[in-house]
Amino acid sequence: MPFVSFSSQLVIDNTTGVSNVFMEEHLPQCNGDCARVYLYGLYLCSSATRYDNTLEHFANTLNLEQDDILSAFMYWQEQGLVQVLSVKPIEVKYLPVKQNAARIKKYSKDKYADFNVQIQSIIEGRMITPTEFAEYYAFLEAFHVEPAALVMIAKHCANLKGANVGYSYIITVAKNWAYAGVKTVEAVDEKLASSKEQLATIAKLFGALGIKRVAEPTDFELYEKWTKKLGFSDAVIAHVAQSLRGTKQSHGSSTNKLDNRLLKYYELKLFELDEIADFTKRAKDLTTLAFNINKKIGVYYENAESIVEEYLVPWQLKGFDADTLLSVASFCFKTGKRTLADMDAVISRFYKLGITTQDAINNFISEKVSEDKVIKELLNKLGATREVNAIDRDFYNTWTKVWNKTTDEIDKAAALAAGKTSPMMYLNKVLSGAPLDKAVTITQHSYSDAELRSLSISMDEVTL
Repeated sequence: MPFVSFSSQLVIDNTTGVSNVFMEEHLPQCNGDCARVYLYGLYLCSSATRYDNTLEHFANTLNLEQDDILSAFMYWQEQGLVQVLSVKPIEVKYLPVKQNAARIKKYSKDKYADFNVQIQSIIEGRMITPTEFAEYYAFLEAFHVEPAALVMIAKHCANLKGANVGYSYIITVAKNWAYAGVKTVEAVDEKLASSKEQLATIAKLFGALGIKRVAEPTDFELYEKWTKKLGFSDAVIAHVAQSLRGTKQSHGSSTNKLDNRLLKYYELKLFELDEIADFTKRAKDLTTLAFNINKKIGVYYENAESIVEEYLVPWQLKGFDADTLLSVASFCFKTGKRTLADMDAVISRFYKLGITTQDAINNFISEKVSEDKVIKELLNKLGATREVNAIDRDFYNTWTKVWNKTTDEIDKAAALAAGKTSPMMYLNKVLSGAPLDKAVTITQHSYSDAELRSLSISMDEVTL
């Protein structure tokens, strides 16, 4: 434990000093993850004994893999800004940042001679600097990528961005491919064949969206997400892209807007062109239906779009048409269920009962109205003058559906319960067969844990 130290609050309130040399010479050359690793590590250096000064906390805070953090520190070691004292467990010492401190590691001239010639022939727009060559060498050795494979990747990047493409772009693409296991000439060949097809498709999508720039690595990642993860076909993606062009939604980051729209269709379980076209065609009708349902159950929402997506589309997927949903809304209002969440619960209940049409719901309501009349007559026999409530319905459902009591048996039990202080309680006792109006000797029993667990399982199997 240190003899003197900063308080935790002072550490939080203090600032982390960053060298101007770092900002001028190093920051412009490194990628975003390397910058984040260096700066957060510099911050943690302010209190080396902090409980959260661990690789696990570091990785969780920056949302990076531990191997990526180690690779970043190896990069900064190459630049002369840190010293990696140990890999397992990882231990890093930050070094002073000095002017022109970025040291270029000495590599064998023969080792990368062919690579140097090949990659310079691709980067025709400028001469490759020693610093840039050093970045390529560091990447090749850190990620164990074949030099010829990196040349192929550089050519791919030059085709996308031009002969003056920056080395940071090339290394970013190469790292993404290396993380996916693409490190050999054969693997790059396969990736390029796939990317060529994807590039043609993405170019068409860009045309539909009115985008004139060349595809970036993130565009390929989005395309993989749309096709592999979400499961949309090229035709559907192109259709959605075309529908966004010329609308307010296509302004700004068009690919992000396309991503959001496809995610929306994915959540709504709309995957085919005819499904999406039908949804788009019905959008106005659905909005009107949403306002009418709100009116019937007595609520108001200024924006109906969220109601359409969260409630109406799932309800209609279950087979409930507009007229049926309006009938359910009226039923909910009359039975005191006056929120969309309440109506959703009613819809779910009807669906489980196989009731999805207006006729079926009318029959259900008619049956319940008739049942309420029977219960009301029963309450009159018990001497109660109140209206039927949910508790009465639950009791009646238990007697008739669970205990299988007939109307005659219930009437006879009601005759016995009439005039009692708590007639409904007495009626339940009669129908359940419990002892009535006499002393009952209660025998205490001891049960093992196993017996009680068995009883709990049996109770869980009771279906009401």
